[in-house]
Amino acid sequence: MTLWATLILLGLMTYLWLAGRSNPDDVIGLLEQILAITLALVVLFIGRSLFLELIVLVFALRLPAARRNHPVAARSKAGKDMLMPF
Repeated sequence: MTLWATLILLGLMTYLWLAGRSNPDDVIGLLEQILAITLALVVLFIGRSLFLELIVLVFALRLPAARRNHPVAARSKAGKDMLMPF
């Protein structure tokens, strides 16, 4: 994919994401955000932009659950979990 097509799709993705976040209708806002994520995936997987792929990889590795020696929080048995009768 050429650079100008990548930039146009990224601009459209940003516009759809921001429009989806500011839309008062939840369903249409969610649809706009889904379209924005789809455009981002198209740019990442079809565009073969190594720079963008590296940015996403660094972001994914910085997530807390992606760390190797990060202890997973276990639920305590003394917690305030309780079942509510219906």
